Amino acid sequence: MHEGMLIQNLWVWLLLWFLSFISDYYLTLYGARLYRAYGREHIVFGGSYELTPFHQEAIDELRPISVRLLALLVVSGIAIGLVWLLSIVVVQATWPFSLLMGGLLLRQAAVHVRHFRNLALYRDAGVPGALAGQIAYARWVVLHQSAVELWGFAGLFLFAYLATGSLFLAGGALSCTVTGWQHYRLSRKARQLATGGIP
Repeated sequence: MHEGMLIQNLWVWLLLWFLSFISDYYLTLYGARLYRAYGREHIVFGGSYELTPFHQEAIDELRPISVRLLALLVVSGIAIGLVWLLSIVVVQATWPFSLLMGGLLLRQAAVHVRHFRNLALYRDAGVPGALAGQIAYARWVVLHQSAVELWGFAGLFLFAYLATGSLFLAGGALSCTVTGWQHYRLSRKARQLATGGIP
C-alpha cells in the first residue's frame, strides 16, 4: 500500500506505535533479566541497564507493569491523534504526520535491533565456555556507543530518504540523529564526572 494512502488510517499508526513502544519496554525488561542471569559475569555496564532516565527505575526493579509506561502510551497516543487531525484533516498535508511517524517508528526499529543483538549475546553467554574473562564499560562509554550506533542508523535512513524521497525515512533519520545527540551529551557529562572534568 502506498505511504500516502496508509497515512489516512490513524488506527494503523496508533497500533504500530503502541506495539513498538510496549515491545521496547518488555524486550528491555527481558534483556535486563538475561543480563543479570548470564551476562554480567563477563560484561559489566556502569549505571542502569536502561539508557533512558525516565524508565531506569522501573527496569532496575524489573517491574512488569510501569505506570510511567502506561501514562506515556496515553499521552503519546493523544499527541499522535492530534498531529494526524491537524495535518491530514485540517491542513490536508500528509508530510507532518509522515515525518512524525517515521521519527517514532524508525527510532524504535533501531532500538529493537539493539535489543535482539543483546538478547542473543546474553543467551550465548549462558553457554559454558562461550565467553571468557570480563569487560567493564564505564557509563559514558555505553552512552557514547549508543550515540554512534544511532547516528549509523540515521545515516542509513538519510541515504534511503535521498534515494526514495520518503519523508517517513527522513523522520527516522532526524529522530535517530537527535536521540544520538542526546546520548552523546549524556556521555560527555558522565565522562567529565568520571575523569574529574578531563575532556
